[in-house]
Amino acid sequence: MKVLSKSRFKLGLECPNKLYFTGKKEYANTKNEDSFLAALAKEGFQAEALARMHYPDGVFIEGEPCYGYGI
Repeated sequence: MKVLSKSRFKLGLECPNKLYFTGKKEYANTKNEDSFLAALAKEGFQAEALARMHYPDGVFIEGEPCYGYGI
């Protein structure tokens, strides 16, 4: 049985499935080297630059992006 560290506890609070699948080799994250996801991230920066050009006096809201439904 794995030790429930502070970081794993926080992960479990965020999503119990993440806690279950974390550390299992057969479910390892392969998205770090995904060229498609890298292109999407680059597009996000381009969209931000375009928005700043159209709304130079706008208010920039910093924070972590929220991916998912209903959040």
